[in-house]
Amino acid sequence: MTNKKRMIGMGAVALSLLLPLSAAPAWADAAVAATASTPSATSPQGAIAALDNALLEAMKGGKALGYAGRYRIVSPVVKQLFDFEKIASLTMGPYWAQLHGAQQKEFMTVLADYTAATYAARFDRYDGERFAITSSQMLQPGTMGVFTTFTEHNGKVHRFDYLLQQADQQWRIVNVVADGVSDLSMKRAEYTDTMKSKGFQALVAHLRKQIDGYAREGGQ
Repeated sequence: MTNKKRMIGMGAVALSLLLPLSAAPAWADAAVAATASTPSATSPQGAIAALDNALLEAMKGGKALGYAGRYRIVSPVVKQLFDFEKIASLTMGPYWAQLHGAQQKEFMTVLADYTAATYAARFDRYDGERFAITSSQMLQPGTMGVFTTFTEHNGKVHRFDYLLQQADQQWRIVNVVADGVSDLSMKRAEYTDTMKSKGFQALVAHLRKQIDGYAREGGQ
């Protein structure tokens, strides 16, 4: 598939998810606030480069850092660069408005921890892998697609396509499409199904269990 077709397809999927759910309660978590050590995402490409650099640093630390060390590297960057308020509202679908403020804050906190834990566990070693930004395109005012590759040491290439939105002069990630699979769509299907069948506390407990599992399995 050409870059142009990928951009058009990604834009259509992204906007179909984002436009119906544009309003979410304002929330700021101290853990997500910018610090001197976290990147300033003043451009979409800069945001993705900052994420890639943090992942490479964690990978190069590998087993010497352990899971906890890798988590300390990626967590502040992930929590600064991802728009977890928007991601939470989109993945919860119609259930988001049914949650009270404390539940929304709890879910965003758990979702941020889960995202950072996933990166810390999966990007756990380095053997010459490399990231590259291949192209970017404005999908609509304030919404950008940034298209990247991740090349393994054996030459196998994976695609990571990012959807970012701008707020308060900062660009933040709203969705990641890995080798054609939308993380936002997968989470929305899983989370709304769990909310329907088991409820909010079961969903939060499930995510926390996955975080604990990453810590155990990725800590070696």
